[in-house]
Amino acid sequence: MSTKALFIEHLRRERLTLLRPDTPPEIVARALELLGLDDPSLDRWARSRTSLISLPHASPNVFDPRTRVGWFAGEMQRQVSGLHHVRVVLTHTNFSDLGWRPYAWWYLSDGVVRRHRLFSRNKKQKHCVISSRPPLDVVPEGMTGADLSAARAAIWGSDLAASFMLIGAVIERAAGMIPGPVATYLPLTMLVSFVRELASRASSPDEQGASPAAWCGRLIATTQGRRVAPDGTLRECSGDRAEVLDNYGNLASLALLEDAQVLGGAKMAGYWPDVEAVAARIQGTAPEGFALPCVLMVPELDLLSFAGPSPDVAAQLERQGVRYSQGLAVAEHGCFAARGRVFGAAALTGTDITEEA
Repeated sequence: MSTKALFIEHLRRERLTLLRPDTPPEIVARALELLGLDDPSLDRWARSRTSLISLPHASPNVFDPRTRVGWFAGEMQRQVSGLHHVRVVLTHTNFSDLGWRPYAWWYLSDGVVRRHRLFSRNKKQKHCVISSRPPLDVVPEGMTGADLSAARAAIWGSDLAASFMLIGAVIERAAGMIPGPVATYLPLTMLVSFVRELASRASSPDEQGASPAAWCGRLIATTQGRRVAPDGTLRECSGDRAEVLDNYGNLASLALLEDAQVLGGAKMAGYWPDVEAVAARIQGTAPEGFALPCVLMVPELDLLSFAGPSPDVAAQLERQGVRYSQGLAVAEHGCFAARGRVFGAAALTGTDITEEA
């Protein structure tokens, strides 16, 4: 069985940990469908010929220009058959993250940009990771439309990071970035737990020599493990206890997903050679044909020219010191990402994903 197939079976066993234990069965079914972790979605991923991997931070917001990653993935899926989008969510980031501002949720209510604060930003607490906090427990005042649906789904998350994953799943579908059952949202911690599971088999006689298990064993032995301490911060630990690895080790583990391309920009392209260096150090334990995914560059288009803020909303955002988000764009424009081929066929130039839908 391929490592992708093994990982999908791992997800089937672990997926309910993303929801509260008291979640009603009908809500469980709907939440798993939203996250692309229901059986039909996972079966589709298993059959797909290529996975598009994106790496959002756990947050209720996706601010411009990061919106273009999900938008680009949806455009590619409309133009090319056999693609499954896998959102590997970085749930171990903390509340100091100014790129995604996970300490609050910005939304539009009767033309007013409102902020629902989720966490204090004082210096004593700001380094708590998002997954260490309890889930969203209220529907913020004045929410309507997709935001209201997202908040109602989010209260069933097992922790705040899971709540944020559910928010993203609702908003990105409402935006048209997910064209049908073609995406799966999962926390990075589930991929790392799979690495540990395979690594535990490395001493088996059936796993001697070059094998995925041996490769995973070397990966956790040569990278720095980290886990969430009782105070909610990340602390270093041995690889066999790690909830996440160091940055390059985390990215190297994407090799287990097979036949994948990682969506990124100039920043990722700049540090990807360091990820390749981690993989090169343990390549001797890898089976034949086992390799890192390549980076597929997302075009740097000005998406605000297609779905930007109204003048009044733009003025409010300037006063609040935040960028336009995809949630705000949904509130103003509806299913904006499904309108036309913004990226066009030229965006596929230089990739090996060429089969037309």
